[in-house]
Amino acid sequence: MIKVLFINLLLSNSFFSFQKNNDTLEINNINKINLELLNRKIDSIINEAISLKAFPGAQILVIKDGNKIFNKNYGFHTYDSLIKVSENSIYDIASLTKIASSTLSLMKLYDNNLFFLEKPLSYYLKTFKKTDKGNIPVKDFLLHKTGIRSWIPFHETTKNEDGEFKKKTLSNKYSKRYSTHLTDSLYLYKKYKKEIYNQIKETYFVDTDSVLYSGLFFYLVPEIVSKLSKSSFENFVGDIYSSLDLNKTLFNPLRKFPKNKIVPTENDDFFRMTQIHGVVHDEGAAMMNGVSGNAGLFSTANELGVIYQTFLNDGYYNGKKIFNSSTITLFTQCNYCSGKYHRGLGFDKPLPEYSIDDCTYSKYSSKKSYGHSGYTGTFVWVDPEYNLIYIFLSNRVYQTRENGKLYEYNIRTKIHDYIYESFLK
Repeated sequence: MIKVLFINLLLSNSFFSFQKNNDTLEINNINKINLELLNRKIDSIINEAISLKAFPGAQILVIKDGNKIFNKNYGFHTYDSLIKVSENSIYDIASLTKIASSTLSLMKLYDNNLFFLEKPLSYYLKTFKKTDKGNIPVKDFLLHKTGIRSWIPFHETTKNEDGEFKKKTLSNKYSKRYSTHLTDSLYLYKKYKKEIYNQIKETYFVDTDSVLYSGLFFYLVPEIVSKLSKSSFENFVGDIYSSLDLNKTLFNPLRKFPKNKIVPTENDDFFRMTQIHGVVHDEGAAMMNGVSGNAGLFSTANELGVIYQTFLNDGYYNGKKIFNSSTITLFTQCNYCSGKYHRGLGFDKPLPEYSIDDCTYSKYSSKKSYGHSGYTGTFVWVDPEYNLIYIFLSNRVYQTRENGKLYEYNIRTKIHDYIYESFLK
């Protein structure tokens, strides 16, 4: 074990320099032999996974003590092997949107004394005042402990029993009223976001006062952020990304990047009836015009690494204070630890009893660790106890969401175990 004082750390293989005052971090030596072995193990797992068509390609990043000890890109954007995955390939990160945009924005507002966890939902959104969700503290939504329904298939609620579109939902033709572009032959009613909010207002509870993972509150976060910040959600979180020098973390990436820079997801044969490429995979987020707090964000492993290394740096990025360290601790600690449920504010936490069938993270993860997974085949896990970040991005839903080999072979988890084993005695 070596103790090093980190002051303006700037090493050739460091992720970025940062300032820490009167603080020491313990570094576990990872020798060259262990790193070579880790490389071989991860290469073997990923190459086999690609051959089994668990996904066409992937980005994997491991940061230990502020240094990138593993940073590789595998395979191709699709199985036709035309475009190689590079560090600049942009992935649809699905539910990682919750911790990389929604929760991130709320943390910033909390720092600015504009967001209060104990306030009820109706305090932020007056239209929920007379609903059974209105009096629930927003903290409970972030902890997924309200018992509210997990999700609503908004695309399915647009049709009558005969299969025809309901009024003010969808149309196969563009017009001033149906102006939200979903595909070249499918357009959404311009005010449909209000209908999405109404459906959330009226939806049911599966079981009150229980932990049930739900993305519905995160559809509302952009509206909350906009009202509190006096800015659009996209601009507000975009300012955070700018302060971290991120330029590939964004919504609706086709506004800025060509398709060949963006990794495609599913060949949709039930709603949009097209190959999803450059637009969000999640149907609900697509109906929010691509900007939702539930899903919709695109990014790269390296840029996500910047966000969570900033967390491990007590909120500092290159000498600039981005977040209060107390806010990072508050949101990422176990805020609901009861029975078999352990959750942070927006973040997943390790279960009290590890089960390979229920856990995506490593069995070696400390109780301080936190992260999230994404439906498209993405994963972020941060462990402050070991000063460790693991990021896995893939498009396992290409070409169909029915492809469950990523889960079947526990690919992300095996890699996570190998990472810990490379430095743990």
